[in-house]
Amino acid sequence: MSLLKGKKINRVGKTPLKKGDIIFYTLLLLIPLSQILIFYFGVNFQSFLLAFQTRDASGNLVFDASKNWNLFVADAKTSIFWTYVGNSFLVYLFTSLTGTVLATLFSYYIYKRRTFCNFFKFVLFLPSLLPAILLVIMFKGFVGNGLPAYLNYMFGIDFSQMEGGGNIFLKQNTTTIIIITMYSIWISFGAQVLVYTGAMDQISPEVIEAGKLDGTNSFTEFFHIILPSILPTLGTFLIVGIASIFTNQNNLFNFYGGGGPHEHYTIGYFIYLKLRDGEANYPYASFIGLVCTLFVLPLTFGVRKLINRVSK
Repeated sequence: MSLLKGKKINRVGKTPLKKGDIIFYTLLLLIPLSQILIFYFGVNFQSFLLAFQTRDASGNLVFDASKNWNLFVADAKTSIFWTYVGNSFLVYLFTSLTGTVLATLFSYYIYKRRTFCNFFKFVLFLPSLLPAILLVIMFKGFVGNGLPAYLNYMFGIDFSQMEGGGNIFLKQNTTTIIIITMYSIWISFGAQVLVYTGAMDQISPEVIEAGKLDGTNSFTEFFHIILPSILPTLGTFLIVGIASIFTNQNNLFNFYGGGGPHEHYTIGYFIYLKLRDGEANYPYASFIGLVCTLFVLPLTFGVRKLINRVSK
């Protein structure tokens, strides 16, 4: 108590900050706050304004949302545009449901320190260490050329007579987009497994021991103890996934550049190509983004409310 003699103690028992401390913490927060204000609020506010602007004959921005609206209505009347929308939802459902289920199971396997768990850790975290374009080149080389050659050698399946020759990625069919989506799941596995395993490690050992005393096995432990305990973490990934439905390009640019088949487009890839084609398309791309936000926003809050209710 003698150490605190002469110091003011507030109601919660904490020493008040000195003027120098306040200045230090303010300067410490200045850089991240500036980044948030500039690169989040500033960029998004500019994007919001662009949605209501267009370029005149001189290339100057003027407030006129009618042109963007007419372009959007024209695109919405085409079937290919709704194919982009459908692909966006299919990619989300496939990556969220399949990816989340597999990542949760692998996380539980690693959490229990089963055989080869360290090897699986290495394989799952490997995509996080290598450049994305290098992984795509390796994946395209193995799956596009190596796998068909192996199947032809082992089972006599000749891919050279099919569309695109022997390369799977030159075929414009459903199989190709499924393979690319599986690649997207694989490269996101490392982050998911890391987070889910960390959430499982936070579960009290006393709870696990109590379950064992009650006769639980691995199956009942996973579904009745582990899964309910990490449900808020799972819900966070699902909510973030919903918010990014129309921004996820499913790694199509890494695979195809700007020449991907239209049947494989997602809205995210469509918007990306619009931006890539030049500044003249910025207002229309912003308008599409605003429309997608207005659609996804209530859906995101609805799923969040549902997950919070289930987690209670």
